[in-house]
Amino acid sequence: MIKFLLALAGLLLEASAMATISLKIGNDWILLLFLLQHAAASLLLALSGWYFIPEKFRHPRRLTTLLLFNVAFFIPLLGLPGVYAAAQLSIYRRRDHVAQPFAHLVLPEFVLSLREPEIRFSQGGIKSRLAHTSIPTQRRLQSLLALQGIPARVSSPLLQNMLGDASDDIRLVAYGLLDSREKKITAQIHAELVNLRSAESRELRLVGLRHLAELYWEMIYAGLAQGDLRTHALNQALYYADAALNIEQQDTGLLFLKGRILLETKRYEEALMILGSAVSHGLPESRALPYIVEIAFNRRDYKTVQSLLSRLAGYQVTPIMKSAINFWVRKTDHQGFVSDKENVV
Repeated sequence: MIKFLLALAGLLLEASAMATISLKIGNDWILLLFLLQHAAASLLLALSGWYFIPEKFRHPRRLTTLLLFNVAFFIPLLGLPGVYAAAQLSIYRRRDHVAQPFAHLVLPEFVLSLREPEIRFSQGGIKSRLAHTSIPTQRRLQSLLALQGIPARVSSPLLQNMLGDASDDIRLVAYGLLDSREKKITAQIHAELVNLRSAESRELRLVGLRHLAELYWEMIYAGLAQGDLRTHALNQALYYADAALNIEQQDTGLLFLKGRILLETKRYEEALMILGSAVSHGLPESRALPYIVEIAFNRRDYKTVQSLLSRLAGYQVTPIMKSAINFWVRKTDHQGFVSDKENVV
């Protein structure tokens, strides 16, 4: 009932204000009287309009009433019907569902623990799904996104292959994943360079140089750097590793890292010497032997390969390395075995 009384009072005051301004008296007091009557009428109409608005639009009350007052006061003729028109239009219910022209892709549930009873994706399954273009794009996208939970060393080559896929969605997602990994490492490199410039102590410089060498090596190891960028990353990794070794010559971790970098640049003699130095300074032989075996294999020294793998068989090794040992190390004639390997290679 009160909303109708307020509306009626507002209309009467507005009519009185219009009658006052219509008087042909050139006096400033007439204008002031009109503004006061119009302001009072606008306030009453704003208060009544608040009751006409549905409950969900009434709060905050002060701001809503102020909005209605401004409409009624600053638009004298159109403001009054505008207030009530807005109030009436707001009564109509909005559509609950808005049509979306784009499809929604649900992200797969990733397995965060190796002890989960159900394994959603395997490496072979992902590779098979991505390779077959006959599989629906949505399922291939799920497999592609699952690569986020796989080490970059394994997943980056798969993502690189997907950059030439026929599907635009597959290419964009693969590029986005690779780009985000590269940007993350680049940001870490930038932060370490800033810290290195401000490092004053010997220990802080050693830590900064080590981190920079490891970050550049990570770009190589993860397969994120290709072509000239890869060459640059190798040179930078070697530069910072040497700079760190100038501070701490007997750091086994840095010697091991430098040996792997030299191996990647095909400087086999230097790599063999550095890896041997790392072992002599305390690096476990089982960590260096696989790389020394790789050097011997690249130099086609298959007798040394067999000898080193025989020594490596006495250590706890990964399943892949165990398969290599089983292939090379046999209880047969040594010369015949080496001859077979040379023919195979």
